[in-house]
Amino acid sequence: MAGAARGGARGYREGGMKKNVLIVGAGPVGMVLACELLQQGVSVRLIERNAAPPQDDPHSRAILLVPRALEQLRRIGVSEQLVAAGHKVPRIGYHSRGRLRGTAAFDRLPDTPYPFLLALPQKQTERVLRQRLAGLGGVIERGTAMESLDAADGPPTVVLRHADGRSETVRPDWLVGADGAASTTRKLLGQRLDGDDTDVTYVIADAPLSGPLPDGAHYCYSANGLVAIIPMRDGLYRIAGNVPHRTDDSAPPWQQILQDLVDQRVGLPLKVGPPTYARLVRPRCGRAQQFRVGQVFLIGDAAHVITPAGGQGMNLGIQDAVNLGWRLGGVATGRLDESVLDGYHRERSLAVARMSANTARLVALSLQRDRARAAVRDLTFRVLDRLGLVQRSLTPLLSQLDGDYAPGDGTPARWRRRPLHVGQRVPLFAPADADRPTSLDRCVPTVVLWPGRRPPRDWGAVSDDMRRRVAGRSRVLDLADLSPAERARLRPVFGRRPVAAVVRPDGHVAHLSGPDDPASVLRHLDAVLTTDAPEPAGATWQWIGDPAAAGPAPVRAA
Repeated sequence: MAGAARGGARGYREGGMKKNVLIVGAGPVGMVLACELLQQGVSVRLIERNAAPPQDDPHSRAILLVPRALEQLRRIGVSEQLVAAGHKVPRIGYHSRGRLRGTAAFDRLPDTPYPFLLALPQKQTERVLRQRLAGLGGVIERGTAMESLDAADGPPTVVLRHADGRSETVRPDWLVGADGAASTTRKLLGQRLDGDDTDVTYVIADAPLSGPLPDGAHYCYSANGLVAIIPMRDGLYRIAGNVPHRTDDSAPPWQQILQDLVDQRVGLPLKVGPPTYARLVRPRCGRAQQFRVGQVFLIGDAAHVITPAGGQGMNLGIQDAVNLGWRLGGVATGRLDESVLDGYHRERSLAVARMSANTARLVALSLQRDRARAAVRDLTFRVLDRLGLVQRSLTPLLSQLDGDYAPGDGTPARWRRRPLHVGQRVPLFAPADADRPTSLDRCVPTVVLWPGRRPPRDWGAVSDDMRRRVAGRSRVLDLADLSPAERARLRPVFGRRPVAAVVRPDGHVAHLSGPDDPASVLRHLDAVLTTDAPEPAGATWQWIGDPAAAGPAPVRAA
């Protein structure tokens, strides 16, 4: 098994046995989960059936990291390194018949330290994650494949086949399938990909591009279809568009295909150079019926495959890994009750269903060939953009900042017309430096005290009482320590009245009460924490990123 996290962290022992997790698939999603668990002291074994090292793979595959994924990747300390390696894309312009119809401006997002899309080839993202994994003591067992899986009762029984032909039977406490769209784990569980009949072939390529192209990414609609152009580093652009299904196995004339796409759909005199990478993709989209079967979980493309047109697939997988990581880490280390694992399927399946439906809807609109309907689409988009609705609705959707785990159908917070509620994301983040502790504990909830528009006169006594009552169970983060300007920035999220919010490790609200009602907070903590949960770490600093400020503002945590 891979070593425990550096610094002597150990997995939780029950009856003398260390709790352990087997992860099948060492792509970006599997590595994010492995890093999450290793940081929490969980024993992790990470296997990958492909023996070839990924640096030999010329495919760039996914290239976009959205703001919410970068926020979550701060938990394992890789976000700043990824940002340094990638290209910041400030906005997406939506064009039709050669004219700009609307803009999604990520650089105007008010409550994230990453107000941009990050263009970075997947192989470089994986390189950063491998380095972090190795720094945590993790090892990828290459050339090891899962042959059979029995998940009927209790811990799964798994048969592994090694590169030398040797067979091995193991029984991990939990198994996580992160083995991609053709997932062996999903097939052995008898799960199908259902719910999406989109059938489109895309050409996806990286190539140099010259000509009068404005800054940012561009999605261009035409009667001939869609083409997306996303700037990358070193003068390259990701160019993607729908093309007719192809049955010929010969190598296509890639440069000419790309040039035709640009000429027919963009409306600008652009010149495409020789591509460094190109391929055709015809994804089979859909979702597994269950993301959890007993003590086996599915994450990333093993659980869901959506159209690549929106660049959301890998980002959804990263959020799967984080959502499962804090739950599984807390249970494996004995801090959290095992019942917290029940929320993974409900939350992530709803989030994926919503993103899949919205992305499919956008693709359908982009492929509209009827001239009258296309004219209505263009006019509607233009009107919505002038009213500011594209910025208020489409931009948070594409950045995945409007993710909402509220009980119900997953309707995003902006449509609910109500204040802070359970399931909502709050803009509190782990520090960028991976070696510093974070105020939002990695695997147990944090009590966040919000003083409202103006802190009450007895706020200090209220805050001290909450600290005293939850001592040894949870850390308290008092936002009254913020400057008035910072409190004003957070007021649209937390509201005008004082509140005590129990915030999960992934930054979503788990429970709400009045700040003078510690009994309610304790009842929630008692429901999710085990009786032998270790006392939280001492005082730390929580950083709230503000892209408009010269630097982040510190918040004291008890």
